[in-house]
Amino acid sequence: MSRALWFVAGAAASAFVVVKGRQYARRLTPAGMAEELERRAEDAAGQAKDWVDDFATHYSQARAAKRSELTALLTKDERRQLS
Repeated sequence: MSRALWFVAGAAASAFVVVKGRQYARRLTPAGMAEELERRAEDAAGQAKDWVDDFATHYSQARAAKRSELTALLTKDERRQLS
């Protein structure tokens, strides 16, 4: 029983090493590296787009809030001149 258990454990470990070894070997080929770079570039582009969208939203909200704050400080005649 013990030998069979160790045989199965060794076979499973060997299979794991072979599968992971092939994955790592694929990642080290030029095509694999190109795929990794492409994936990272797409991730970076997505993060940059999200950041720009978030910045634009916050900027426009802050600008509108500041405009209404400054408009509230003006007198009626000054507000009429701006319109």
